[in-house]
Amino acid sequence: MGGGGKSYKAPEPPAPPAPPAADEVAEQEAKAVEDAREDARRAALRARGRQGTILTGALGVPGTPETQRKTLLGL
Repeated sequence: MGGGGKSYKAPEPPAPPAPPAADEVAEQEAKAVEDAREDARRAALRARGRQGTILTGALGVPGTPETQRKTLLGL
């Protein structure tokens, strides 16, 4: 039952990837900034599109409230 065979040698782990170059990092940061600006611009456009549907402000309905009801004769 003895083995007498070859001993097992674990394979070496792969080498870690090389860090990105400085100009690649700068390009990625510039792309991220540009994407953020585009997202903010789109959000502003969507908000502006809904502006006409907002009927009240922070203080509620503008103007004086209608507190008198019409009578049966319409006076």
